[in-house]
Amino acid sequence: MKRILVVLALLLPGLIHAQDHQKLLTRTYSEAQLGGMLINNQDWVTLPAYNDRTFWDGLPASIRGELIKAGENALKSGWGVVKATDYMEFTRTGDRNIMQNPNTDRKSALQALALAELTEGKGRFTDQLINGIWAVCEQSSWVLSAHLPVTRGKELIPDVTNPVIDLGSADAGALLAWVHHFFRAKLDEVNPLIAARIRYEVRNKILEPYYKRNDFWWMGFNDRPQNNWNPWINYNVMQCILLLEEDPALRSKNIYKAMQSIDRFTDWYHPDGACDEGPSYWSHAGGKYFECLELLNHATKGKLDVYAHPLIKNMGQYIANVYINEPYFVNFADASAKGGINEGMVYRYGKAINDTVMTGFGAFYAQKDKMNEHASSGTIEAVITDLTTMNEIMASPAREPLIGHAWYPDNQVAIAREYPGTKKGFYFAGKGGHNAESHNHNDVGTFILYYNGLPCLVDAGVGTYVRQTFSPDRYKIWTMQSAYHNLPLINGVQQMNGREFKAASAAFSATAKQVSFIADIATAYPKDAKVRSWKRGYILQRGKSFTITDAFALDAFVAAPELHFLSACKVDVSTPGVIKLAGKDFTLNMTYNARLLEASTEHIDNKDPRLERSWPGGLERIILKGKTPGVKGEYKIEIKS
Repeated sequence: MKRILVVLALLLPGLIHAQDHQKLLTRTYSEAQLGGMLINNQDWVTLPAYNDRTFWDGLPASIRGELIKAGENALKSGWGVVKATDYMEFTRTGDRNIMQNPNTDRKSALQALALAELTEGKGRFTDQLINGIWAVCEQSSWVLSAHLPVTRGKELIPDVTNPVIDLGSADAGALLAWVHHFFRAKLDEVNPLIAARIRYEVRNKILEPYYKRNDFWWMGFNDRPQNNWNPWINYNVMQCILLLEEDPALRSKNIYKAMQSIDRFTDWYHPDGACDEGPSYWSHAGGKYFECLELLNHATKGKLDVYAHPLIKNMGQYIANVYINEPYFVNFADASAKGGINEGMVYRYGKAINDTVMTGFGAFYAQKDKMNEHASSGTIEAVITDLTTMNEIMASPAREPLIGHAWYPDNQVAIAREYPGTKKGFYFAGKGGHNAESHNHNDVGTFILYYNGLPCLVDAGVGTYVRQTFSPDRYKIWTMQSAYHNLPLINGVQQMNGREFKAASAAFSATAKQVSFIADIATAYPKDAKVRSWKRGYILQRGKSFTITDAFALDAFVAAPELHFLSACKVDVSTPGVIKLAGKDFTLNMTYNARLLEASTEHIDNKDPRLERSWPGGLERIILKGKTPGVKGEYKIEIKS
């Protein structure tokens, strides 16, 4: 009995931890408490005002020059037009950029003018700033064409009587709200109708729909799984409320509604903190959630504070743990292999949770990018926030996070580096999970392998988003299919998408000498595969080799198994039993049993600018085909330098 109690004592903290992030914000703070804490004017804003000439005039000359030059370029803007047919093009051809490009150009020019006028402070950009305000306000809808509600048999076009809040519209609303905040007095000197127009359009397009509706899927009130849309949109909407809503009761009520919605996001998050959308989306998922917390913290003068919660710490630390070597990050699903971080946000996140790895990571990128010499990119408040914190970040100790290993048991993601603290040798990441993850690819059991910080066996990622990307035909795209991941083709059958197609018995272990990850991926394949079990394993023997193992049992033999691999290296299969992988500054030997497997390759031309950025010149697909029929078997592939 005593032994049972000890086991329960060991398990109970983990069980509690797995549940205690449910309704994290609204369980901690009631609506009445929020009402008592919330600042009912703009005194919460921490960014320097237009008339704070000490700050703006004191910026480094190089940054002042960049911001003013960008504003001068925007003085030439004719403000374009987002035409009705630009919206319709998404229905007709699947092209979303024909609408998004002029829409983005307008917002970018408006932001550039605002930043230039803040920087210079002489009124030179005011008239064109007003033109930009008017142009954006006159736009019938700020919603992106790809995000409009589908109307059967009709080409997509916005319904101005029923505004939709999406990523694009919330972003436009927040930009206008900040322009109003910084320049209201200056605009009112010209004509009070200009600032009033901002208030009118943001209220009609953002505030009123948000106040009145609960059925936008990204709000989470319909129990639909949540992704980065939730914190990203809520963050922008909260900025609109806090900057423009003058009724204290409405401010309090709807900021609390945002907290309830954001809680739905973390309700769906696993306690281990891994972002199933991948590092490319972390800044707008876990990172944007942090910015929601930061905004709430500012708006209550520090009284709303949940930074110490374990989930928030885990969510933040994830981005450092999946860093391989600049510019490479672990990429599964729609994430791209090459990426980066918002160094200012990562630093502030680390500071909020008292994590020196994160603050060091932010400082590392800040120093690499010469943050105090060049203006950062991002939304207007992000750029200005970076300007206010860059000296602190640049003076902070830089630390490149070269972790030895990490294991995310809820998301079943394993990570290991051959020599912790260095980029030398092998780096691998493997995953179990299921095939209904956010931005899912059918990739249960796949892995990536780098050597000396450079890509060897890789995940292609995703191409440029088109209509098909988020449609019923998603899995007709080659990058989404298991046959184009580092996975087996079983009896000629690929993995299937859906929550029920998942890994079983995933297990991870790590010591100073060896790291291993194994999972049975048979359940990721449909019945047609006739597979009883397929145990895919990865073993990193530090200082020696990386090994891939497959042990399988089939219900019937239909076709020879094939082991597929995507490589960013030059591949030579001319010698039976040995595949030479020649990367930049390294050559690896990938050995296999030539009596059991036969090797061939095919070149994959990316034919897509987004893929080409990660994999210039395309990828090589390695196929190891079984040579002997049978319902049971084992394969072992060893990779050494």
